Amino acid sequence: MKGKHRIILETARVKYDFTIRRNITVILGDSATGKTTLINYLNLYAQNGVGSGVKLQSDVPCFVFSGAQMYWRPVLESVKGSIIFIDEEYTFVFSTDFADLVRNSDNYFVLITREPLYNLPYSTKEVFGIRTSGKYQFPEKVYHEFYPVYSEAVPETAAGKKVLIIEDTGSGFEFFSKTLETTKCIAAGGNGKIVSCLEQTEPDSDVTVIADGAAYGPYMENLLSICRARGKVGIYLPESFEWMILKSGVLRNEGISTVLETPEEYIDTLSYFSWEQFFTTLLIKITAENRWTQYSKSHIPKVFLTERNQKLILASIPEEIRRMME
Repeated sequence: MKGKHRIILETARVKYDFTIRRNITVILGDSATGKTTLINYLNLYAQNGVGSGVKLQSDVPCFVFSGAQMYWRPVLESVKGSIIFIDEEYTFVFSTDFADLVRNSDNYFVLITREPLYNLPYSTKEVFGIRTSGKYQFPEKVYHEFYPVYSEAVPETAAGKKVLIIEDTGSGFEFFSKTLETTKCIAAGGNGKIVSCLEQTEPDSDVTVIADGAAYGPYMENLLSICRARGKVGIYLPESFEWMILKSGVLRNEGISTVLETPEEYIDTLSYFSWEQFFTTLLIKITAENRWTQYSKSHIPKVFLTERNQKLILASIPEEIRRMME
């Protein structure tokens, strides 16, 4: 499945209106924020249709897993081309078996959880909370809206030593270490290692963290907790380094901008577990015809390191973040 799908669910007293864009969406939040209410009404509609008093608008089927925990696999394997909602009571979502099922599924998944799901590469942009909006007031409907939990951070900087921490140990690290000659660049070697690298930097240094936003969702809370305590840490979350190159304008290809505007229309869940994989494949495909530009995750071609192209790629980064890095 691919594309974005708007879901409107309402009763006489409650309304939800949200859009799902990727194969994995995570809903966080404490009790009494509307998460379980959403699941209950979806379940009620599935059992009784319009007779339930619930109205549901969606261009694809919505399925709520509500069976015995031990039978999750055969039930979910039987669902095709749907948005699957799973409430936080089901612990199988933390397993590698569930991650394998998601990887090979043509469904989208909306997962309600208070704990990070480290086996799933979900985007920082697809982690939401639910809050009650002021759009409707009693005795009118209570309107529940999704809001993004995480965002990039730009603190006020001092004159400390510049440090850049990136997950990438290959082409991304090579680009930044050769482009930012006065900045200390650290390759974390994995999303889960970024926090430990941050903890080892000098306390008075100005640190910027660049992570692949397309897959960094599970690690974001740990990173933010360190940043709150430490301060002077900038966070930039592009989809991936390959996405940065595609966005920069270095490559003259008429179709790139169209894809970047609506990537959800091109990324099929059966082919790509995360958007990072899609952008890597796209960049490799576009550059494959010329050996001078042919991209590899392990080694960046010299053409991307010319002064012009360095500037273009850096210009794709928000100005506030660049000031932290340079």
